[in-house]
This record gives sequence, structure tokens and C-alpha cells, in this order.
Amino acid sequence: MIQGKKVSRKDAGMVNAVLFDLANTLLNFRELQLKPMFIEGSRDSYRHLQTLGLPLPDFKRYSMAHLRPFQRSLLWSHICRRDFNCMDLMVRVLDRLNIQLPKQEYQNLAWIWYGPAARRSHVDRGTCEVLSNLRRQGIKLAIISNTLAPACCLDRHLQEEGLLEYFPIRLYSSATRYRKPHREIFRMALHELRVQPDQAIFVGDLLKTDIRGAQRAGMRAIWKPAANQPRTKSRSAGVHHVIRNIADLQHLLPEMGVCKWAAA
Repeated sequence: MIQGKKVSRKDAGMVNAVLFDLANTLLNFRELQLKPMFIEGSRDSYRHLQTLGLPLPDFKRYSMAHLRPFQRSLLWSHICRRDFNCMDLMVRVLDRLNIQLPKQEYQNLAWIWYGPAARRSHVDRGTCEVLSNLRRQGIKLAIISNTLAPACCLDRHLQEEGLLEYFPIRLYSSATRYRKPHREIFRMALHELRVQPDQAIFVGDLLKTDIRGAQRAGMRAIWKPAANQPRTKSRSAGVHHVIRNIADLQHLLPEMGVCKWAAA
């Protein structure tokens, strides 16, 4: 289940922090198909606005008013290699449609749009136990995520899964100028944690953005590939540490010289 190369604490240095990717690392998503999810979120949000008694255009106009700027923003994101915040886009579209909401209602509506993704997710069994154990040993924890979703939705999702309390530091690319594999987003997280790169380990599912990005930033990395990804890819990518689920960290981290695993 675990592929590891034993590293002594002397060779590795003292590790003070473990950082995690979000999607398909801490939160596992079933296959996310953009078009069906967009339609589902569009219908859910439209129905919610109807319950508020607001004057609305017909559903087709409402849906297309959101789809076209989203597609343009997505193209811009690919070209510029920067992520955008879907909630900001949603607010601008609603304004053009003359739909005005109280500030707190915008966050609620964004959560409804995010709902199709949340309903397609699950957390590895034993994740909270692993995070609790790391926290008890004084290991700092953080999240770095490439995402278009607003922070309010991701934080709410983490809260509902019982994970938010473990991560006082959360960097979402939708709220920063950078996204992985850019070194700066890793450096920003390390600065907030007050640890040096060689004192930190990053856990993620994507070789190019998570693993190579963290390595280029001076961190060690642990690869958590998707179920359909062959582990043989890790050799050619220079990956020494591979897990299949978060619970495997309780075996791998002591082998890497990071910590002793305390009884819960």
C-alpha cells in the first residue's frame, strides 16, 4: 500500500509542518464533469432565488448569463495561469440581471452553486485521527489548493467534514495571485507557518503541480495518486514516497523520520 524510502531524521532535518492539497487529497471527489455540474448548480441556484420571491429572467437566460462569462474567464485562466473566484463572477452576473441580494445571501448562493461538487466528495477513513495525532505532536498543518471556488465554500465544506479546525492556514489560488506549481504560493504558506522549506512536507495528488512544485520550492513531497493512476509513474517523476489514503501517513511519516506515532 505504501511505497517509501527510509530517511533518517539527521538526513531529513527536523520537520515542523505538513501541508496538504485539497481536491483528491483531503477531499476525494468522484469524477467531476463540468457541464452536468454547471447545469445542476444553475438549476439549484435558480430554484433558491425563486423561493426568495425575486423577479427573475427565464431559466435559459439566467443559465446562459452565467455560462458565457464563466467560459471566458476559464479561457483567461488557462492563458494567464491564474485562477479566478467564481463567487466574484456570480455577483457581477447577478448585478447585470438586476438581482440584488444581502451580502450574506451571496455566500449562501455560492454554496448552492458549489453543492454538486460537495455531494460528490468523501474523506478517507481515519483522516481526522491522523490530523489529530500530528497536531498533538506540535506539527503545523496547512492547505494549499488550486481552485476556482470561493474560500467561504471550501471552508464550509471542510467544516462539514470536520476538518477545518486542523488548518488555521489555508491558501486558495482563487484568492491569491499564484497557483501551484508556482514557488510563491508554497513560500506564502511556509511564511505564514514560520517554517523553512526543508522543515516541511507536502502531500498532493498531481505530479506536476503538487509534487514537482513542492520539490522545486525546497520541500519533500508525498504523492497520493488517484485510484486509476499507476504507481509506476512515481519512479520516472522522482517520487520516493507514495500513499493511497491519508491514514497511510501514520506508517510513512515515522519512516521518514518526521515523528513517532502516538496512541490516540
